[in-house]
Amino acid sequence: MMKHMVKYFVLGLGVWGMTSGLSAVTGAEVAKEPTKYGVVDMQAVILNVEEGKAARAELETEIKKKETELGKQKEELDKMNEEWKSQAAMLSEAARLKKQQDFQERFLGLRNAEMSFQNDIKRREQKATQKIAVNVAKMVEKISKDRGFDAVFELNSSGLLYLKNPVDLTKDVIAAYSKQNPGKAVAKKDDKAPAAAPEAKTEKK
Repeated sequence: MMKHMVKYFVLGLGVWGMTSGLSAVTGAEVAKEPTKYGVVDMQAVILNVEEGKAARAELETEIKKKETELGKQKEELDKMNEEWKSQAAMLSEAARLKKQQDFQERFLGLRNAEMSFQNDIKRREQKATQKIAVNVAKMVEKISKDRGFDAVFELNSSGLLYLKNPVDLTKDVIAAYSKQNPGKAVAKKDDKAPAAAPEAKTEKK
């Protein structure tokens, strides 16, 4: 679920750009320095920094707990429905309508509980994602200025199809974020090493 929310948030991100100056080649000639572009996979950053892992682990724990609770309620509803069907022939019209009404009320209550929980999880995912993304944007700006990049594009949201000789800063941003925001690692058996960000196509020389 976190991945989906990250995707929705990333679609709204902008482009960080820094313009380059002109350097004098000779007393009479002035030429532009080579343009230097960078790319960052914001989704990979959010999913691989410790803060993102911790937020995701916390939500997953709550989701599993809630799924168990809702699963028990569903089982009770199924049992209630089977009992109603088996007794329907022996019940009066008023009694059948009462059981049917009770079942519908409990069914709607369960459905509303599921929807409410899903919306709450989405809001919390978005809040955690936004917090990380704001910090990442500041780091990207600093790294870009320090290393002389003219522009840095978010790999997923910018509609980037081609960029000549881009430098992938994703791992650098993850390292900088982890250094500035140290946190307890979330130990999970199914944890995988951070996936490398996809590279934009480069021009062959």
